[in-house]
Amino acid sequence: MKFLVDNALSPLISTKLNQLGYDARHVRDFGQPGATDLEIFNLATAQNRILISADTDFGSLLAL
Repeated sequence: MKFLVDNALSPLISTKLNQLGYDARHVRDFGQPGATDLEIFNLATAQNRILISADTDFGSLLAL
């Protein structure tokens, strides 16, 4: 499984997931610390990653 961790969460989450054998990246790894929700959603989609976020706006984007 591949994960993308949102800006609102600590990069330590992606570090721990990597230690557990998963392919996890933090949004900051892509040099996009100020990316919008839509940009982050599109990045996760383009890379076929599961988005991990505390932001409830992503549910709305997915529904649209």
